[in-house]
Amino acid sequence: MAARDTNNDWREIAEKDPYWGVLSVESFRGTKLSDEMAERFFRSGEQYISSLLGLINKYLTDTSIDGRALDFGCGVGRLAIPLARNFEEVVGVDIAESMLTLARANAEKARIGNIELVLSDDGLSRVTGPFDLVNTFIVLQHIPPERGLLLIRRLIELTRIGGIASLQLTYARERRFLPHEAPRALYYRRDGSAMIDIGSTAAEHPPGTVTMFDYDLNEIFAILGEFGGHPILSLPTNDDGHLGIHLIFKRAR
Repeated sequence: MAARDTNNDWREIAEKDPYWGVLSVESFRGTKLSDEMAERFFRSGEQYISSLLGLINKYLTDTSIDGRALDFGCGVGRLAIPLARNFEEVVGVDIAESMLTLARANAEKARIGNIELVLSDDGLSRVTGPFDLVNTFIVLQHIPPERGLLLIRRLIELTRIGGIASLQLTYARERRFLPHEAPRALYYRRDGSAMIDIGSTAAEHPPGTVTMFDYDLNEIFAILGEFGGHPILSLPTNDDGHLGIHLIFKRAR
């Protein structure tokens, strides 16, 4: 089955529920947040960046990283804005132009002027490295691995030697999600522990659906082995039953 074009999904989500598309909390639905919800939304980004930089400074480097940072899948600026308070220059990339429009407005409201916002593509062709920090969080899980693995390699390539890459992705999900895949085929059979589809229907969820994808960690660590040094910080994540891993490491080569 061909890889789903998730870019169209996110352009539609960005038009209707941009904040919810970043953090799937019902109170973040709609195109505009109340002052209270906006404060809660952006505070979560501040907390994440503070935690990330604390881990980097504690375990990975004894020199400050405060030059250039890249936030892949920046959305409305939840992480790019606090990054800009800690770095000289931040580049935020997103596939949805309307997300970038909101990110620009949110940065202006926060009186942040050192963010460049760039429309994304699978080759990140509009992004010029290198960066001291490359970050992507709760983004790759929405991109099919056929594309996501190439993006991961590109993100690491954009990290300078000695710089830090911070990548989060998902690798498994609870069995309660099986009914969501039922329309893909008329039948299935078991082959040992594997489930094999029979009579594929090529059914697709409607445009604007939030899709989740699982990555093979063997492939991920094979890529990290080409670029990464030691140690590699590995933090477990769980997004409503979707198991993930947050990898933070220094590019060594």
